[in-house]
Amino acid sequence: MRVGIILDWANPNILEMINLLTRRGVKLDLIYPEKQVIDLSTVMVENDLYLLKSGTDAAMSLAGALHAIGAATLNPYPTVALLRNKIIVMRVLQSTGVPTPQTFMVNEIESLLPLLDSGPLIIKPYRGSRGAGISIVNHPFELSELAVEGPILAQRYLKPDGLDYKIFNIGGKLFGVRRVWPLRTYEDKIGETFTLSPEMKEIALRCGQAFGIDLFGMDIIFSNGDPYVVDVNKFGSYMGVPNAPCLLADYIYTSCQRVLNGELLLSTLKI
Repeated sequence: MRVGIILDWANPNILEMINLLTRRGVKLDLIYPEKQVIDLSTVMVENDLYLLKSGTDAAMSLAGALHAIGAATLNPYPTVALLRNKIIVMRVLQSTGVPTPQTFMVNEIESLLPLLDSGPLIIKPYRGSRGAGISIVNHPFELSELAVEGPILAQRYLKPDGLDYKIFNIGGKLFGVRRVWPLRTYEDKIGETFTLSPEMKEIALRCGQAFGIDLFGMDIIFSNGDPYVVDVNKFGSYMGVPNAPCLLADYIYTSCQRVLNGELLLSTLKI
């Protein structure tokens, strides 16, 4: 059994997951696209399964090339490519009845000026990750200070009732972690676990069904007592999830076995 892991860095959960897979006899190929010179003519499907951990342009380009020549990727490359575009993600969620903040797309930052008459906005890079580049805008002059290239994703800012809620899905098993935002330290990622309410479980499962995956993370805020999904991640940090390395290793091992048995991984969108 051979698994290629495409990544740019690895947190403690991923490092321990790698150790566990190695102990189980899995031959791992750790691929860092940013640190290599890759002759595209030599790129071949050399692993039974590729785990797409990184979402950088280099990682996505290599994963896309592998997908095009028949590689099995986890999560499936087309879905990961879609999840990188938050504009598409929000519309998919809305189409399946998942509660989200009011969301807008513009190409020029000045086009958002009239929307401020109805309250603050939160501006996000449409291909952002790890919370980078997010700004809360209350006044028109703040828009002119932002250096954002289109297309631009803006959402109605909803003041959270408290801590943010992070929900992780590993093979249909749901885990909840409450944590502060924005993250101030690496330890903030660990947060505190919580038990998901039936409503939150339904929202999380609906998100997974919308994208046809069961390995993902998502962010929910509560504002005035109501839940809103503000982001979905292709493969989260799983920080704070009890026994995460073992759960991830089991999931990847089982997924690779399915590929070797000729079974399809969850793949196409279920919109």
